[in-house]
Amino acid sequence: MSGAVRHAMPDPTPDPIGDAAQEWLLLFATGEPTADDLRRFDAWRAADPRHAAAYDEARDLWNDVGDLHQAFAAPPRRQAARPARRRLLAAGGLLAAGILVAIVAGAPLWRSLLADHRTGVGQQTMVTLPDGSTAWLNTDSAIDVAFDDARRRVTLLRGEALFDVVKDPARPFDVGAVDGRITAVGTSFAVRDLDEAATVTVVEGAVRVTSPAGMGEGTLVAAGQQLAYRRGQAPDAARTVDPGDATAWRRGTIAIRDRSLADALREIERYRPGRIVLLGDITRFQPVTARIALRDIDGGIAALAATHRLQVVHVTDYLVILR
Repeated sequence: MSGAVRHAMPDPTPDPIGDAAQEWLLLFATGEPTADDLRRFDAWRAADPRHAAAYDEARDLWNDVGDLHQAFAAPPRRQAARPARRRLLAAGGLLAAGILVAIVAGAPLWRSLLADHRTGVGQQTMVTLPDGSTAWLNTDSAIDVAFDDARRRVTLLRGEALFDVVKDPARPFDVGAVDGRITAVGTSFAVRDLDEAATVTVVEGAVRVTSPAGMGEGTLVAAGQQLAYRRGQAPDAARTVDPGDATAWRRGTIAIRDRSLADALREIERYRPGRIVLLGDITRFQPVTARIALRDIDGGIAALAATHRLQVVHVTDYLVILR
């Protein structure tokens, strides 16, 4: 019929090897594979060269779709798809949809829309604020800035930032994080928003922390101290810390001090796109103290794995398994 719209239909030809490859990739990406799963995967992959080729094809597609979040900031590019890719795209729609859901769930779109300044995973940047103060944004972070004649206000929407504040007694400098408020006149301090909890570390001077915002007189936190609070709860007592550890990312390293291996890997994961999965009995691993160079995160993961006699498996660029 003239003017009729033709819809591309998926290739109906069965592809059991491709289906199996996608099932393995989905297990690694969205589940918690066991040691037995990994043994069965190794046996399946080694059984037939077509298995390895199909899995590599699925992994390449995953890596391509893993950068979907860039589509929100840049126009799409037209690319010619090979027939095999077309079949994989049709059969793997659930995979792509799952990745997109994970991206949106991990970094809510509304936060990005509200942000005046932001960084991606693994990025850091310096922002000069209207009064001459500076905000150093760590990996995957976003801030909103609202200054007026009476007050200087920054909202940490996600992630972590280090503030060097120009003194202005007539205009307090506030940082909102979670549902609390950190107030300073002239000082240097870092604020971190992670897992519905905020952590405030003072490098120089002092700040007053009030949580929830506007309730009570707040807690004074001095240089060399750190304070944490959760949404809707009063702040914990301030404790003495090494501010250099909390702000090591400003000098190109991740500082980990006496933390479990699982916690250390979660911290490293903040600076690397994708997931790092630790298999095995996590209680048998010794606490970790280390410094990981941001320019060589994969090398740091390998060093931690070697220390704990673990094998590193790079399933895709976005999925690393330690077993």
